[in-house]
Amino acid sequence: AIDILSVLIKTGITKSRGEGRRLVEQGGISADDVKVTDFTKAFTQADLKEKAVIIKKGKKIFHKIEA
Repeated sequence: AIDILSVLIKTGITKSRGEGRRLVEQGGISADDVKVTDFTKAFTQADLKEKAVIIKKGKKIFHKIEA
């Protein structure tokens, strides 16, 4: 499993876990068009193998993650 903060850092959306935590808490991150409000959210390998997950920061920045 990989948590949302690690995903944000690995994709380059944020530079630090603190910045990622603030973004999540302020409602700036969504996964598959669902707002992520808990920074402890994690994706399992099964989630990522089933289908790719689209991570969005705001309205314009999109990243697709898959296993």
